[in-house]
Amino acid sequence: MYNNFTPSLLKGILAMTLLLGMTPHPSHAHSPDDHSSDAHSSDADDWHWVHDGMAEKGRITGGFRVGPSFTTQDAGLSTAGPLINFQGLYGLNNWFRIGMMLEWDNHGLDRPGSGSMSTITVLPVNLEYRPGRFGNVIPYVTTGIGVNINTKDVADSFAWRIGGGLDYALTNWFPGAPQGTMLNVETAWKRNHANGDASTIGLLFGVRHTF
Repeated sequence: MYNNFTPSLLKGILAMTLLLGMTPHPSHAHSPDDHSSDAHSSDADDWHWVHDGMAEKGRITGGFRVGPSFTTQDAGLSTAGPLINFQGLYGLNNWFRIGMMLEWDNHGLDRPGSGSMSTITVLPVNLEYRPGRFGNVIPYVTTGIGVNINTKDVADSFAWRIGGGLDYALTNWFPGAPQGTMLNVETAWKRNHANGDASTIGLLFGVRHTF
């Protein structure tokens, strides 16, 4: 089931985001001093496409997300396990962010009494592309490379992570919330070929704040 679900989901996310990014649409310029992620302009309230990804040039974004992690192959691990994710990003322009990511996931071993295997993934290079937005909803795709550090005498491996997600300003629901805080949901596939295929797909929920 997951073998078919994983590539289909990722292909759909990537195709939709790239299609929106390549389609010409009228955009509305923002002053560099504007807090664009919290702006309540008339164009942000309408559900039309605006080619402004609000990547916040020159500003730093930190994120904390949690959720479930699912194995994509039968590698002697339980199908589902917990996932914790930290990230830091820097806005290059209105559409791109670059930064780093740290992720931990844990899956039980199928052999009774064998405990579980944890993987700490360090991605020193992580790129995020934000092609635009539907009103206050901002889709993006993300990819990064690094290393998987595995426990239980499992060899470390090359890590490649690719996925997509959505940001939504918290102030749209709670006017008194801190400016720059975004509610976030993201799904991503992560390569982990170590003593077999221990690759996973994660579903993350959390917040990201731009300073």
